[in-house]
Amino acid sequence: MLSIIVCIKQVPDTHRASFDPKTGVLDRASAENITNPDDLHAIEAALALRDACGGSVTAISMGPPQASDVLAEAYALGVDRCVLVSGPCFAGSDSLVTSKILARAITKLGAFDVVVTGFEAIDGNTAHVGYQLSEFLGIPHVTQVHDIRIEDGHAIVERLYGHEYQKIRVALPLLVSAGRNANRVRAPRLADLKNCTGREIAVMGLSDIGGSADEYGAAGSPTMVIGTELFTHARGREALPGTLDEKIEGLIHKLKKHNLLRN
Repeated sequence: MLSIIVCIKQVPDTHRASFDPKTGVLDRASAENITNPDDLHAIEAALALRDACGGSVTAISMGPPQASDVLAEAYALGVDRCVLVSGPCFAGSDSLVTSKILARAITKLGAFDVVVTGFEAIDGNTAHVGYQLSEFLGIPHVTQVHDIRIEDGHAIVERLYGHEYQKIRVALPLLVSAGRNANRVRAPRLADLKNCTGREIAVMGLSDIGGSADEYGAAGSPTMVIGTELFTHARGREALPGTLDEKIEGLIHKLKKHNLLRN
């Protein structure tokens, strides 16, 4: 019976969010908050592991009180328990401090076998938390996972390594980061949708995870934003000279040059 922890995050839907044209800062109030897309694949990986091996899945999120919405969605997908780590002193934490907070909260929850995270969040795209969290917890970290099964206290992991697949054996506990190609996220079952309403979401604060307020939030975060810049993409137009055959030959040459077409 496995104890599985899955870390999820509430993020603004960046496809619909607007940015301050002067500062380049994301206006988080301008878009709907959603579960970070990679984290849905993390939930699916955790549920699939539980379904295959037995055990329980605990979803944990750090954020303001409204982040409980993504935990309710996790209940609808089938997790067994939800925990929200929240408090004013945690606001403004960078990825390093966020990883420290999650590590301390996970440790307080008790023994675990597998921690699953999404590979990266769409509001920051740093992909730091999985790596940093594994360091704080002192456990191996495996990315680009396509399949995982448990045998004799070890995880047998199939993962993409460059252009090849690897099969590796890792002792438990370990941390796995799931990306968008890891699996196909299930649709909530009707029974889980009925049962998720009103289910308890435990809340952990500073007094629960320990440490002092100045370790967390913006005060404890070493990251400094020294500038922002907005990038826009525009399609260019290029005409190929010559006859039809020459145009085709020129197009093939350009596609090969940019590695879009191989011999």
